[in-house]
Amino acid sequence: MKRMISILLTAILFISTFLMPTNVMNVMAQGTKPWMNTKLSAEERTKLLLDAMTLEQKIQQIAISRFNENDKGETIVIKRGGTNKYQSGVFPPQGTLPGCEFQDTGRQIRGIEELGIPTVRMTNGGTGVKGGSCHNDPVATGLPSTVAMAATFNRGLNYEAGRILGQETRAFAHHVMLGPGMNLVRHPYGGRNYEYFSEDPYLTGILATEQVKGIQKQGVQAQLKHLAGNEQETERWTMGVQVPSKAMNELYMLPFEMTVKGANPASVMCSFPDVNGTYACDSPELLQDALRRNWGFGGYVMSDRRAIHNTVSAIKAGTNVELDWAPQYYTQAKIKQAIDSGEVTENDIDNLLRPRYIKMIEFGHMDKPFDKFLPEIVDPMANGASARKMAEEGAVLLKNDKGFLPLDGKPKSIALIGVEWFAGMAKMSPRSIRINNENVVTPYTVTPKQGLENVIKERGYGTKVTYNDGRDPQAAAKLAAESDVVLLMIGDTPGETVDRETLGFPAIPVDMNAAPENWVKQEPMIDAVLKANAKKTVVVLKTSGTVLMPWLNTVPAVLEAWYPGMEDGNAVANLLYGKVNPSGKLPMTFGATEREAAFATEKQFPGTRQKTGKPGGPGPYGNGSDQLIAQYTEGLQMGYRWYEANKVKPVFPFGYGLSYTTFKYGNLKVNRVRDKGKLTGIDVTFTITNTGKVAGKEVAQVYLTLPDVAGQPAKRLVNFEKVDLKPGESKRVNLRINQAGSNHPFSYFIPKEPGNLANWADGEWATAAGKYRVHVGGSSTDTPLVKDVPLNFKLKR
Repeated sequence: MKRMISILLTAILFISTFLMPTNVMNVMAQGTKPWMNTKLSAEERTKLLLDAMTLEQKIQQIAISRFNENDKGETIVIKRGGTNKYQSGVFPPQGTLPGCEFQDTGRQIRGIEELGIPTVRMTNGGTGVKGGSCHNDPVATGLPSTVAMAATFNRGLNYEAGRILGQETRAFAHHVMLGPGMNLVRHPYGGRNYEYFSEDPYLTGILATEQVKGIQKQGVQAQLKHLAGNEQETERWTMGVQVPSKAMNELYMLPFEMTVKGANPASVMCSFPDVNGTYACDSPELLQDALRRNWGFGGYVMSDRRAIHNTVSAIKAGTNVELDWAPQYYTQAKIKQAIDSGEVTENDIDNLLRPRYIKMIEFGHMDKPFDKFLPEIVDPMANGASARKMAEEGAVLLKNDKGFLPLDGKPKSIALIGVEWFAGMAKMSPRSIRINNENVVTPYTVTPKQGLENVIKERGYGTKVTYNDGRDPQAAAKLAAESDVVLLMIGDTPGETVDRETLGFPAIPVDMNAAPENWVKQEPMIDAVLKANAKKTVVVLKTSGTVLMPWLNTVPAVLEAWYPGMEDGNAVANLLYGKVNPSGKLPMTFGATEREAAFATEKQFPGTRQKTGKPGGPGPYGNGSDQLIAQYTEGLQMGYRWYEANKVKPVFPFGYGLSYTTFKYGNLKVNRVRDKGKLTGIDVTFTITNTGKVAGKEVAQVYLTLPDVAGQPAKRLVNFEKVDLKPGESKRVNLRINQAGSNHPFSYFIPKEPGNLANWADGEWATAAGKYRVHVGGSSTDTPLVKDVPLNFKLKR
């Protein structure tokens, strides 16, 4: 009888619970965890959560940790040995994400189940989803390199890149995308230039903003990196930079400021370098004064791996999370010692956790756990089509004498020549500290030969394509001499932790086990092929940026394809055959020598050694050398600004790119914009006409020269628009330049203490009254439309 009553009561309870209103159930469920009440604000919930946590729990939550997240119940044991014992350890399973194989690198913050805090997983990079908290990388879209995305000058395509990255990160059950990279291309030797956008802060800020919006729209947090001064890889863990205050604020910090204000990113990664005397992740000048006070950033900061140098300094500066294989400075022992000594308080630890928890709640990560992979939400073919369009619009036609391109059906034979990385397979952006062609695990790739044959077949041509890998320069030369057209595909090999050693074309380790003396050499192949048939050779560059081309005058055509990604073959072939009209523009200047502009001297790059009292040399802890310091003595004269200021003609200027058609600019008008009588900006209006015979896209660029009192070296990019025009078609373009824009288009920075580098963030933006000059055209050096306009933003009339 008692058993029957018990069963009956259980049934009644189940039915009543099933019929109970959702809001009542929610309140009951949160009875012991009030911070899980979704009716409360993120700030209110975070306060309740912090009040419920122990100090030990809080310390555990401010550092990356490694564990086996698979549900197999397996414990992982790693014995690396050596001095880096923290890379070794025993890692028991947690089991919150079935199928997640153990990742030794460690990119997750372990959750606290009893508090309802989920594990936060992070995945790396900005050209495809790879290298996350799970070792089994997902199938993901291989996007073009970031510099190729910048060369599109296309806001919509950069948003689409962000959408793909965010979508595929979510499908991988990860919460944070560590990207985009936003350091400037200060010099062409940068080992990670392919991860960055451009030499121009405005272009970088605008396109990074779009990518962040695309990522975060998918419910994934974006993390801007690397703040700041991370413009080289040489001795990156120990080196320092000395950057004048004006250059720091007007150039290197500006894209971060624009993206923080324009896209509200969840997080930022602080960088390795010792910035103007203080390591970035320990710097209150960087993380408090600039990032939080001046820009109003409300998210959290995570260190780069091994970028913290002092426990107390990092906490006080506001580095919210320590990234490493295991915590080195945010350990229980070190933080408790700092608290016991009075150097920090538990409230300081709360301040580190608060913005991250608020972001987790705002993104829904606290309430909807990512507990399984969702590959079904991804359409790999649609994303592949987008990747192809990005590669097509980012490629830059540098030279095309006498209309050598586009190709047609007349050639009966094409020699496709180049080492395997560039001509035998799809060229991907490197995603490893080793020199290789490793990238994401893609659903497919298209090789150059496949892409050419696709177009040839589609158009019904009878052209035969023969591939030669260039290992034997004489065999390559023989094929070139016998062919109607030669496509010579060549490239460079940058990588993380090292900068480029040459602006030429290095040997390639196609066989990763081969000794360097047995690597495939590109330069002898290039020389042999051009000697055999230069007049019929199209050079296709697959590089991270500037390369020296002593043979430029001997070939009829050059196409900069960057690293096109998984759709390489189709994109490049479509461009070569005119199925797509090239429309990319250079996001950096191509110079003429190995040493000029911001890399003219060793002092500027890679730096010289100074006795700073801090360790120098390669590796995370240096080798006892004096610290390597790169001095940005060029100040504001970086990139096209240097060439303009010094009246030096580059090989190819910033913003340059040819088309298979021609464009004409005309009828420039500049109108003042007022709001309630106050001058707020200008409208720049002009006409672009396609004066050629085929449809094409032109990137119209607007530059501004400030009054002399501003002390600027040259004009600056302040807006652009990509315009699609049919043959003979004209369009009226109107671009507004707002004085209050986050890029400070009419303003310049006045440091409070110009001679005190340590106080570089303290100062104010000023806007001069006087004559401003507006330039409009197709590159930084080709601006046929010019108009002077007097402006005084202080007057009200």
